Amino acid sequence: MASGESCWNSLPTVILVEVYSYLPKEDKIRASSTCRHWRFALYHPSFWQTVNFKAKTKDENSLSRTRYLTDCFAKKLRNAIVSFDSMDPLCVEEAARVLEKISDNDHLKRLVLVPSHCRFECPGRIDEQKQFFKKHLLKPVRMLIEHCRQLEALSLGCSEELTVYVGAFLDLLARHQACSLRYLGLASVKDDPDDYILLDLDPALFRSFQTLQILSVDYDYVSDSMLAALSEVGLLRFVIHVHGIEEAHPGTSNAAWTNFVHQNANCELRLTLIHSYEAVDILHSDILKPSMPLTHLKAFFCEQLNSGALHRLSTWYARSLRSLWWVDSLGSAAAHCLVQSSAHEQPDPLVMAAWRCSNLEEIILLGYKYYVDNLVAIARLRGDTLKTLRIAAQDILYDVTEPSIIEELSLEFIQEVSEALGTIWAPLPNSQLHDVIHNPTAGDSDEFILPIVLKDQDP
Repeated sequence: MASGESCWNSLPTVILVEVYSYLPKEDKIRASSTCRHWRFALYHPSFWQTVNFKAKTKDENSLSRTRYLTDCFAKKLRNAIVSFDSMDPLCVEEAARVLEKISDNDHLKRLVLVPSHCRFECPGRIDEQKQFFKKHLLKPVRMLIEHCRQLEALSLGCSEELTVYVGAFLDLLARHQACSLRYLGLASVKDDPDDYILLDLDPALFRSFQTLQILSVDYDYVSDSMLAALSEVGLLRFVIHVHGIEEAHPGTSNAAWTNFVHQNANCELRLTLIHSYEAVDILHSDILKPSMPLTHLKAFFCEQLNSGALHRLSTWYARSLRSLWWVDSLGSAAAHCLVQSSAHEQPDPLVMAAWRCSNLEEIILLGYKYYVDNLVAIARLRGDTLKTLRIAAQDILYDVTEPSIIEELSLEFIQEVSEALGTIWAPLPNSQLHDVIHNPTAGDSDEFILPIVLKDQDP
């Protein structure tokens, strides 16, 4: 027996690592409890290429776990994801510690920040918070860009504070990472869409990134000059966030988009409006262009429905559009019917999109009343090609007012839509809606928006 134990204890590390490579994470941890030698093998760098550091207020153990992972693997890993509650100073402090540790890792290939909100609540008084941000958050990111040998992906997590410095970051990236960068997330979510800082950005710098495949930026920086620079890159996905609109913003021309599409034939455009109270009003006239390769359109909490823009979808983007979100709070003062009556002369824009947009696979409509007959029409037109159809149950309008008849019609309607889509379907009950969907003051819109827009930027 002693001889057998000695044999297992002295098993060469190269063999142990090979055995571990076939085991899922949980089984690796169980096997590592066999002895000290096996425990040591668990920490081989090949098993920790990607680490998701989490600093969460609701998880009491997350800070100590993150600190341990940082000490063990910060200088060995290749891909770092830093998820943290950015409104908790303790979590921000821990995220900053992670960034400072991995800033010395010149083999890092990917850094993705996943904050809970667009703002950071740094520790200390106001003057101390500013110094903390510059020294412990901004500086490590700059150091990473300068020192990494081949950085392939960088996402600023839609942080408003960090994206203020996109011009400086872009300049550093063009000088140090132009030959390796494939994924760059520079778009933001604004705390106040009508009042935010804009610093200069040189669009010509984008010409440097010949391997870039996915890019997200704010509409504030999008211009014909940027489109011309990106025409030399070969993007596969272009994500644009729209907030406020500066009076001096040049906009883009259809000719520039035509040239962009010619050079980036496989690129999909994802356009997202976030609290865009003014921009949503000119979406159809100034922002949308016929030649845009628009595949995804999202509008979050704009407190207005632009029916003209919705009608553009079925005429301009019949071949490209795949996803449509239009989301507001159910109690929003702007929530109203898409169509005034079933017999209205102008056709319903969503029904037209379902008919003409041959690749449309997702429709999410929250905060606006919608006629049941139009929902049935959408389901019949798209069939099983429509993978997602979401609307709140309380937003569905019927031609009758008696509760007993509505209940009966509701069951028939659900069955009819389910049969058309080829799957079990039901409208969303109140229990499945985010708090901010119920009431704009009952929840934080960042908590709803950020997971969605960050997923849009995923490689």
